[in-house]
Amino acid sequence: MLQRLYFSIFFSISFLVASGQEKKVIENNADYQFQSEKNQTTQTQTQTQTRTKKTYQYQPSWSFGGNIGLSFWNNGTDILIAPKAYYNVSPQFLAGFGLTYIYSSQEDDFAKYSQNSFGPSVMGAFRPVPFLQLSAEYEGLQTNGDSTIKFGDREKNSYSYWNNALYLGASFVSRNVSFGVRYDVLYDSTRSVYSSAWSPVIGFYF
Repeated sequence: MLQRLYFSIFFSISFLVASGQEKKVIENNADYQFQSEKNQTTQTQTQTQTRTKKTYQYQPSWSFGGNIGLSFWNNGTDILIAPKAYYNVSPQFLAGFGLTYIYSSQEDDFAKYSQNSFGPSVMGAFRPVPFLQLSAEYEGLQTNGDSTIKFGDREKNSYSYWNNALYLGASFVSRNVSFGVRYDVLYDSTRSVYSSAWSPVIGFYF
């Protein structure tokens, strides 16, 4: 009989221990709902997956930058100011618009000239990999200038015209800076403010 009592006590203790591991009872709490360890693990994994999706969700945003340049050559001066605004549609695609202002002047023993060019630009770019950017940009410039011949009757000529350019370019991107080349498929040597259809391009993004 003593052995049977020991067996009964051991069985009761084992049952209570097993029941205590399976569930937790909170007294005087009408809102308590039983959750096994398996359900708790599943719920934790679901919450973790939800947080992960929210963490890596891309948010479109604006950034700003552009180009700036200054050069001196053969008694000539060139100044380029081209601010731009970019909308980052995704990590691979961005679109932008901007304004371009170019001042150019030169003077020698026979003649001198100065001109101002100003106009808008619209561009789109694709980054197949983070460090490479392929772009297409339209730029329209209104150019006004004066040229004067110093000898004879000192003839002065004023001119004004509009020029269209369509640039296809490729640039390497490092952090907030891009540098590369672009080619104007509409290049007209008699109207373009640039001396070649090919031109280097440096961009900044903030």
